[in-house]
Amino acid sequence: MPISSLSVFVYGTLQPRGYYWSQFCEGKVSEVIPAQIKGKLFDLGLGYPGARFDRNGWVKGYLLEFKHKKDFLRVDYLEGFEPDRLPELNEYNRLIVPIFDLDENLLGSAWAYEITPKYLEASEVAPVEAGVWPA
Repeated sequence: MPISSLSVFVYGTLQPRGYYWSQFCEGKVSEVIPAQIKGKLFDLGLGYPGARFDRNGWVKGYLLEFKHKKDFLRVDYLEGFEPDRLPELNEYNRLIVPIFDLDENLLGSAWAYEITPKYLEASEVAPVEAGVWPA
């Protein structure tokens, strides 16, 4: 799958069978590929996870390719991201990150949402050691 500007890596409630999959993704994506990124996954104690992107560990999820920009941009709303707002005021920031397949081969780069330090610190955080959020 060629990675485009409408490609996003998801690791929480937007995954297939996740809480928000049917509302935000089902029928709106043309590709769903199991994938992973470098980082750490956290249970925020809120019913959804957050991830910090670094070089330690893996966060497993899916690479999605949205069919239409309007559907892709609806995810910004769900993630508490406004591109024109100061980054530290967002709940998550949308960043371009390297995406890998499950054998750790680089697929390319795509968007992913990283929890901001402010929101991470304000939550009852527990690391998810396996890097997998249950759908």
